[in-house]
Amino acid sequence: MDVCAIKVASKAAKRFVIVVCLIIVGLEGWSSWHERRTVIEDSFRSTANMAVALSQHADQALDEVDIVLKAALEQSTSTGKSAADRTRLHNFLVQNVSDVPQLAGLFIYDEKGAWVASSQPVLETRFNNSDRDYFIHHKEQRFNTAFIGKPVRSKSTGHWVLTMSRRINKPDGSFGGVVLATLDINFFERFYHQFDIGQKGAILFGSNEATVLYRRPLLADSMGKSLTDSPLFQQHVKLADSGAVEIRSTQDGVVRVNSFKHLSNYPLFMIVAVSKDDVLRSWTRHAIEKAVGISFLLLAVCYGGSKMVTQVALRERAQAEAVTAQENLEKMFQLLQVQSRRDGLTGAINRRYFDELLELEVARFGRSGGALSLLMIDVDHFKKYNDSYGHVAGDQCLQKVATAIAEAARREVDVVARYGGEEFAVLLPACGRAGATVVAERICAAVRALAITHPSSEDGVVGVSVGISSIESDKGFTFQPREIVEVADKALYVAKENGRGRAVYREFTYRPPVLVWSA
Repeated sequence: MDVCAIKVASKAAKRFVIVVCLIIVGLEGWSSWHERRTVIEDSFRSTANMAVALSQHADQALDEVDIVLKAALEQSTSTGKSAADRTRLHNFLVQNVSDVPQLAGLFIYDEKGAWVASSQPVLETRFNNSDRDYFIHHKEQRFNTAFIGKPVRSKSTGHWVLTMSRRINKPDGSFGGVVLATLDINFFERFYHQFDIGQKGAILFGSNEATVLYRRPLLADSMGKSLTDSPLFQQHVKLADSGAVEIRSTQDGVVRVNSFKHLSNYPLFMIVAVSKDDVLRSWTRHAIEKAVGISFLLLAVCYGGSKMVTQVALRERAQAEAVTAQENLEKMFQLLQVQSRRDGLTGAINRRYFDELLELEVARFGRSGGALSLLMIDVDHFKKYNDSYGHVAGDQCLQKVATAIAEAARREVDVVARYGGEEFAVLLPACGRAGATVVAERICAAVRALAITHPSSEDGVVGVSVGISSIESDKGFTFQPREIVEVADKALYVAKENGRGRAVYREFTYRPPVLVWSA
């Protein structure tokens, strides 16, 4: 073999080594990025679960306190003024405080704020509580509901406590005083310390009036702090019952994953936040270790490649390497081909692949008969939605709608596709009119249940119109895929004409081809 041939083989070998290194780096980079995304998604789920657990715990703790308050209220109104009656009332309050661990104390005040009874060993007479927010609230408001006030320092103990109170009414309905329960901050602190939130994480218990009731870790200015200037509260907690968001703290600049959940029975909420650095610390260490290993691997590949290049002497070896490279490229092409069948925005299959599947299903029906249904779905007034909220919100809307459709079409053989723009198609093999109608109604309900605000929609939320077409026959017959699409499209048009947000069925009428004989 001449020198020129050897040089050509050497260049091919060098290119092959470079490509292998790039593939290793690319695959490792993609793998690390995917792991990172998974770690962050897991942190969103875990903080959301913690927020739900903490909100349920707070609901239960407050419900127990409210039951005690109601009992104390009943006792206060039915108890006489004799010393024996006062003693029984005092013993009742003391017993309830000892039975309910979250209670720090129980107190009863008259209409002027003077102490009438308490769970303390000695009834204080030197204090007056008419200046407290809960006293003022019950004096001015006649609501027969529990009131949760701002955290205060107890006048009797000097410790921070949470307050929960109810109004006492006189027989004529006028203000007769307040029955108050103080909640031990340590009760919540002990429970919250069972959760691992990392070094820079936080748990916040607050009221819907933008007041901090408790925070872990507890800072000097945490108790009773206002959240009116907090972007997290104003932009997220205030506007939704629950959610999760990644946001940078305005206090310390730390980026945190925040999940929040409002309590079911009280105007309060829980926030669980973990530092993004804490979340990614293990991933970062693992990524560095893998990077070092990949570096050694690349060095080994480069060294071996250089040796291989210097030892290349035969054209057959170069050809064998070319075949190997070709096989790798074919595998990558097959992977890309699979990925090309999906719509990049919604995750549903795309129009081209849907047309292929529809053609195959029509051919199957032509051979064996049975049942076949097609749903054509259109998001109502989607252009107006885009005009109102922008294309980013429109993309998010389509993603949610596609997910709802996929969850409604539950069978493995059902095919959900993005047909174009805001239009979707659902292919239902072995499904007749009744089943297709059920799926269509389920889709309409699922999209409405998303409760995506849409001022231009008839119902005020995003909805869909569905056109249904079905074929049922014991014996198969041949028809064109476009025919069933056209019938479903016409049904969709009728659904829109009839007010949108509904499903309309249109019968598929088969017209056998007319044979024309020529002389």
